[in-house]
Amino acid sequence: KKSAISRAEAIYEECKKSDIKSVSDPFMRHLLDINMVNVTVGKQGVGCRGSGDFFVHKLIAEISETEKKAFLSPSSLDDAGAVRLSDIKGFKTKADLIIVSKMEGIHSRLSDFPFLCGFHVISHNEFA
Repeated sequence: KKSAISRAEAIYEECKKSDIKSVSDPFMRHLLDINMVNVTVGKQGVGCRGSGDFFVHKLIAEISETEKKAFLSPSSLDDAGAVRLSDIKGFKTKADLIIVSKMEGIHSRLSDFPFLCGFHVISHNEFA
């Protein structure tokens, strides 16, 4: 518990340091500033299988690519993943055992819970 609190406090301190309002150098403020589009993730179509949803899934697939291939990888553009245990070195079974994980509605909630599952979404109100 102590370690978790310590890490949470460290993350909070880093977030405060990265607040653009605390940056005095005009060039750095310009560099770190973001262009406001005034649209939330949900409104742009993420979570409803709109074009935004497929865009986010493609990005996740690109950044999660490793030399190990999953049975059902992010490249399938789904909210699920699966690994076949017989594909893992040192684990051989006669049965074709597959472990599946499913994240239902995970990024349709990002507008309300920006730190959910490691994603970070900036609300257009945070820098107003």
